[in-house]
Amino acid sequence: MDMIINEDALSTLEGAGSCLKCRYLLPRLVESAPVYFTQGFVRCGHCGDRVDLWQAALDRAIHLRFHGALALVSFGAVQTSFVIQVEAWKVCEVELTKRGVPDDARILRRIYTGQSGDMSVLEWHSNAPPLRFPGTVLRLLGIPFGETTVSGPRPVGINVVWIRREESDEWSYLVTAFEAAAVGDFAPSLVFAQSTVETSMMPLIEERFRRHASTERVKNFMRGALTYGYALNVVLPYLCAETQVARMPDALRGSLNKMREKRNDIIHEGAKAAAVTAEDAMEGLCAAAFGFEYMRFVRPNLERT
Repeated sequence: MDMIINEDALSTLEGAGSCLKCRYLLPRLVESAPVYFTQGFVRCGHCGDRVDLWQAALDRAIHLRFHGALALVSFGAVQTSFVIQVEAWKVCEVELTKRGVPDDARILRRIYTGQSGDMSVLEWHSNAPPLRFPGTVLRLLGIPFGETTVSGPRPVGINVVWIRREESDEWSYLVTAFEAAAVGDFAPSLVFAQSTVETSMMPLIEERFRRHASTERVKNFMRGALTYGYALNVVLPYLCAETQVARMPDALRGSLNKMREKRNDIIHEGAKAAAVTAEDAMEGLCAAAFGFEYMRFVRPNLERT
């Protein structure tokens, strides 16, 4: 029997978890977060149920925590899957930008699966393979299995998980956190994840203070007296209440505080003593992504009011 492979089939998976009732995929976090922060839920596009976006994203990430980069799709990463035809012992180049991946995307994971049973591929690289995948071009060499003689092209499935690039220092910390988590390096992942939220929040607070105190006084206070914990749990809620901005969900703040404690354990006691688990990492990364989106949500009002 001939095997029929649809080479044109392109699948892109991106969404902030699934509806807790019908499992329908929710929209991207960047699109659904403002609605969630405003009204405390999002509507499922399939069954119409009210969905706690935070819980949906967190549940999916924890469920997939042992699948590396795939777990990160719930809060910012994207999975792209497709099939190509490859000939044995020939190198082919696959330009991911032709399959919807931006040219400045950061590749977090690649998986190659032969579909014919007699051949797959290996990545072709120089004699100094980079630890971080460079660019968006896959260079693949067709490799037959065992002593098999293969004539003609064979289908190979490709699965890539990647993350977009944004023009902000805060987002770059989150990208680095995603990269570390994708390879199971959970302790540094949490350190960079907290930096994402801290560098998003502190400048907003500092700008508000400078309206009523000298730049030097504010700078000294921000650097020497105001800790991240007090900023998150006292100052930010106060400023949001004063400007009538929806407060940060308690569950999100609780997870950000949990991540802060883990981060401090890592810095002061070492990664081994902190014993960061995959579940800790997924909760921390989810909190960092939601925290980043919350700061983006409140920024216009805090800057304007």
